Amino acid sequence: MLDLSFVRRGGRTVIDRRLFAWPFVLTRSFHVDRDRPDRLTVIVQTGSGAVHGEDSLAQRLVLGPGTAVCLTSQGATSVYRAEPATRARESVNLHVENGASLEYLPEPRILFPDAALSQTIELDCATDAYALIFDAFTMHDPKGMGRYFRELESTFCLRRSGSEPLLIERTRLYRPERSIFRGYGAFGSAFMVLPPGHDLADLQEKLTSALEGIRGLYGAASASPAQAGLGIRLAALELRRIRQAFESIKVIYRQTLAGSLTIFLDRRVGWARRT
Repeated sequence: MLDLSFVRRGGRTVIDRRLFAWPFVLTRSFHVDRDRPDRLTVIVQTGSGAVHGEDSLAQRLVLGPGTAVCLTSQGATSVYRAEPATRARESVNLHVENGASLEYLPEPRILFPDAALSQTIELDCATDAYALIFDAFTMHDPKGMGRYFRELESTFCLRRSGSEPLLIERTRLYRPERSIFRGYGAFGSAFMVLPPGHDLADLQEKLTSALEGIRGLYGAASASPAQAGLGIRLAALELRRIRQAFESIKVIYRQTLAGSLTIFLDRRVGWARRT
């Protein structure tokens, strides 16, 4: 279990609730972004070093108004074999309040032969808040025999301020055959959640251009329901190409966020002058 909440104090984002239990480990957090010195970077570690067959993991992050958080993990996480009729489970609950920005960027999962994992990410994002969510996996057979994982079930659910779901995306693979991967070895998805008013077509064009420049990668971006942002799907020959794509997506997200903050501050200054 990992349970964190964040508030804004002294012009910076800080942790005001820090609860965690095995296998999660949390040490220092950092303010390292020159472009956004109030953003807090949190690196979540795992004491077990992997996800095992009957693990049940839960995370909850609550971002208070005006906070900015980038959460990532220490490295790619191995998901090991599960006994028949069992599977590892992970639930992630993300709550982003007014004017806050969340980057939830865990490292990819490495699915070993006969691994079984069910994961759910639920994001409740205020109408004027921002979020970027990454998810990716690759496969590895240490014996080099081309064996695959047994099962992967992944669900992403987006709400706005506690509303009914605007988006539910679910993927389920059970005992996949080699042919469905079509030669690709790593897969990923990203969800960029934005307040109303952004030019999604322009962002889609920027993302498409950035992804087209990465060799060995297939990527596609599309608008989410209710104009809530963009969804990006990725397939790559190698995991490093997924990481390269994620970095390009993060850069575009941060540019979009920086532009929005500039407009917001200009309006605040204009309001102050008028009063």
